[in-house]
Amino acid sequence: MTQKNIFYTLLLITLFSQCRQSEPLPTKYNLVWSDDFNGSELNQNKWEYMTGDGSTYGIPGWGNNEEQYYRKENISISGGILKIKSIAENFGGKNYTSARIRSLNKGDFKYGKIEASIRMSNAGGLWHAFWMLPSNSSESWPTSGEIDIMEFVGNRSSEIFNTIHFSNQFGGHMQIGETEPILYDNLFHKYSVEWDSNKIVWFMDDVETFKVLRTNSSISSTWPFDAEFHLLLNTAVGGNLGGNVSSNTMQSPQFMEVDYVKVYQKK
Repeated sequence: MTQKNIFYTLLLITLFSQCRQSEPLPTKYNLVWSDDFNGSELNQNKWEYMTGDGSTYGIPGWGNNEEQYYRKENISISGGILKIKSIAENFGGKNYTSARIRSLNKGDFKYGKIEASIRMSNAGGLWHAFWMLPSNSSESWPTSGEIDIMEFVGNRSSEIFNTIHFSNQFGGHMQIGETEPILYDNLFHKYSVEWDSNKIVWFMDDVETFKVLRTNSSISSTWPFDAEFHLLLNTAVGGNLGGNVSSNTMQSPQFMEVDYVKVYQKK
């Protein structure tokens, strides 16, 4: 081997060594909260039913002109799967029923890795969501913040929505988000975020799909994500994002199915 070849070989070894040393250590997490839905009923030590058309909570139409009435009866658990049923049904002045649950005061978290394995119908008009809201904010929405881990809309079934909502310095609604192209296959997929004081990163099946840094100029001065948030799971029908409802398809039950929900925090 010539001196020149020896030099380049040593240089490559040195650079490779430096690159490996600069790689961050894997983040270690502890599981702090989970639901594998192994029983026959919703665990009300972990979840609260939210019912009605939103009026009880001061947001008629759930703030989005939604067309469903949420009922406890539309939640079922069997075979280790939580099922949220949406169907055409006249109830409470609405033409459709569905379900919505939250972990408020039963599972509230500041930072962590939050994930769920979910399968969803792509019927037109359905708007499935796995998301987070603040648990004890003195501010109102959107100043208090919202983290949408995953939204899936039947009328737009070739994409998944990853979004945060917040306000600007004048209290006006702002959002940062991205749609991730998918090939709808009616299978379970894992949706998650990793959230800390500096960033929120979205994943689908452990592949990063989107990231928001606190240093982003749109949010750096009003970042609301240093507080405890709780989890929500629901399927809306119609509304601002759900769009036109396929009334014929909705004559049969349509489902959002959840295999598990898990929350990890750093050791």
